[in-house]
Amino acid sequence: MVGVLLAGAAPPGERAPRPRELRHRTLTFDDREDALPEVHVAGGATTLLTFPGPVVDGGAVLADPRGLFYPPTQTDRTVIVAPRADLAAPVALHVSLVDGTVLTFQLASVAGESDAQVDVALAFRARAPADSAPALRRALEACRAEADESRSGAGQLGSRALAALLVGDPDGRRPFDRRPLRGGDRQDGMLVDGSFAYRMGGLTFLLFHVENRDPARPWTFERAEARVEGAGEVADLRVIAGVAEPPTLGPGEVGRVAVAFPGAPRAPGQRLTVTLREKDGGRHVVLDGLSP
Repeated sequence: MVGVLLAGAAPPGERAPRPRELRHRTLTFDDREDALPEVHVAGGATTLLTFPGPVVDGGAVLADPRGLFYPPTQTDRTVIVAPRADLAAPVALHVSLVDGTVLTFQLASVAGESDAQVDVALAFRARAPADSAPALRRALEACRAEADESRSGAGQLGSRALAALLVGDPDGRRPFDRRPLRGGDRQDGMLVDGSFAYRMGGLTFLLFHVENRDPARPWTFERAEARVEGAGEVADLRVIAGVAEPPTLGPGEVGRVAVAFPGAPRAPGQRLTVTLREKDGGRHVVLDGLSP
């Protein structure tokens, strides 16, 4: 299918922008370890991706900390993405299928064409386990694709993207080394339970289930703090990302929070403490003695 995407009328005296050619393509994932497949998107236009198997509910995750896209929409076997404007740098899209397959795309804007529809085909001869080297390599490539133009901000954006993956993955199907996270507490009407601890690329990610049991007040996540204690020492950990989904929990609502920091969660004899702070409020949940 080939068509034309017409841009809005140009102001008087200015040349009208070149129309974009709309394309209908097929992208095939196989056992080759190539760069991330690229999907061409255009500002204000939608791109439909179709998949050979069902997509996990909420399994389409955009690494979009700057809000360049409208929220993605999905049906059983499709995902629709739409950037608010043409992209100056690529953005990664992660899609989880019900069978456990995780696919990563690089969304980019190019002159002269845009993908109206992309049909995704799978041709894996020997599917790699989620914790295999190829799967980890794809995840790392996704982080690189999400880097900001400023090198100094690339690490934080990458860690936020990975943390966003965790809050969208309550069953732990993504390519991370993970183990159960034990610990939790109920404080000021907030019930928080540890879910999983993930380690990857020198970073630790902790995933929590959060329930607002206050019958009247919402709870909005602001930031997380972490520290380790033991052997007569107390050390603050540098939290480089904290992501909540949804950011605000109404009365009775349940969500997830992911916290990321460099290094291992604790050494022998040390206790790990994480504090989840409420925005513009005093309900700060302190979780002491976490055990990944």
